[in-house]
Amino acid sequence: MKISVVIPVLNAAASLPALLEALAAQQPAPPEEIILVDSLSTDNTRQIALAQANVRVVPLSRFSHGRARNLGAREAEGEIIVLMTQDALPADRHWLASLLEPLADQQVAAVYSRQVPQPNAPPTEQFFLQYHFPPGPPMRREQPAGRSPTLADVFFSNVSAAVRREILLRHPFDETLIMSEDQQFARDLIAAGYTIVYQPSSVVVHSHRYSLGTAFRRYFDSVYSLTLIFPAHDLKVSAAMGRRYLRQEISYMMRHHPLYVPYYCLYTLAKAAGVLCSHFAGRMPLWLARACSLHRYYWEEKALNEQVPDKHP
Repeated sequence: MKISVVIPVLNAAASLPALLEALAAQQPAPPEEIILVDSLSTDNTRQIALAQANVRVVPLSRFSHGRARNLGAREAEGEIIVLMTQDALPADRHWLASLLEPLADQQVAAVYSRQVPQPNAPPTEQFFLQYHFPPGPPMRREQPAGRSPTLADVFFSNVSAAVRREILLRHPFDETLIMSEDQQFARDLIAAGYTIVYQPSSVVVHSHRYSLGTAFRRYFDSVYSLTLIFPAHDLKVSAAMGRRYLRQEISYMMRHHPLYVPYYCLYTLAKAAGVLCSHFAGRMPLWLARACSLHRYYWEEKALNEQVPDKHP
């Protein structure tokens, strides 16, 4: 069974050598093929990649998260596509073997890894990853009986994941979404009757350090995309999810990081403001939505597709 690793990249020279080294060290065998879908990097990403015999670089001029992954899957030769991001690093030499184990069950279409934070990750990231990617036994995600699936039912991450190529080509990522294409993908697979597995014994190191402004914009984009993927995901649903999360997060901060609490309060306000604004994104002038977003290209393409003049006041 041939394995192809697909990694969207942009100016990845700082992280790429360590990632390629970790992939080559996998036991009992490294992946046969690595495809970098490159959004026209201006550093030496391409040179680093092409120095490796099993690495190919596929250029992408019009980026979207879904488009990059679909292109990589079409270009790949493997029966299994392993999706990664350029800033995720396998934690050990058994990351890949563990990730592939659940695919022995033909009902399983996709598997995703546990994520653990970098040593210097802020407390907010430490809790986020602990909350969404806990240790423990594998967890199966399947169609809930008698109702439409929610985000909690289909939660999935393509930061580190393995997918059957033939299924991915039949149920591709939505190339028009600004973010959360992995949740749309999981929703579609589960609706089609497949099973997704969370495999916590497969571990990658992956975390972020967001400024207040970046946190606002990221949550604006993320929740806006969720409102498109799950029509029932309104402001009331976001508020309920936020309350459940905050109850545990506040307790964690008070117990483990009390000195961080003042900044944590500001960070939480920035996230909450992003979530609130996201629910009104469809009614905003395009220039304002673009200003609230991390992904300016999305709103520019939206303006072109809708043929609405985008006039900044």
